[in-house]
Amino acid sequence: MIVMYIFAYALLAGFFLIERFVRQGKDTKNMNRTKHDRGSTTLISIAMGILFIIIPLSPLFNYLHFGAVGNFIIGITGVLFGSLGLFVRYLAFTTLGRFFSRILREAEGHKLVTDGIYHHIRHPGYLSDILIFLGASLAMGNLIPIIGTPVLFLIAYPYRIHVEEKMLIEMFGEEFIAYKKVSKRLIPYVF
Repeated sequence: MIVMYIFAYALLAGFFLIERFVRQGKDTKNMNRTKHDRGSTTLISIAMGILFIIIPLSPLFNYLHFGAVGNFIIGITGVLFGSLGLFVRYLAFTTLGRFFSRILREAEGHKLVTDGIYHHIRHPGYLSDILIFLGASLAMGNLIPIIGTPVLFLIAYPYRIHVEEKMLIEMFGEEFIAYKKVSKRLIPYVF
């Protein structure tokens, strides 16, 4: 089980390393909310903050026999999900470049990016968060984060996607509406 804990911590570390070294430009790291945000960044920050507490505490919960469900198959599944999430996150950051930000904002010279990973899904950054955090939760083998991750993200991300897509329609109009018709929100060819 210790090996799975190490993988889970590595997934969370990978999330931060991509944040630190792959984000392009100082504006992409800005956390000052804009009128477009409508509280969605705060909601995501709260969800992630809770998960950054309960996921690392999972070994303690397991030691206390509180929600422990870990086994090798669950752990490996988590590592695979999380690794896929890190890959998707890297692709999202490098494809969107300086337009990828933590908040909803219109950047100078903003253009609608529909190539690379964005050709198939409109929100690969959010998909990557879900995969990384769910993967780390599964690798930890504890019901608290395994249940907590989807619950928290099912509250935060549908609202964020709604608010963001409303902003993108305001910014790009028919171009974004046409893009919505040929792409999916999070899962290629499905949703």
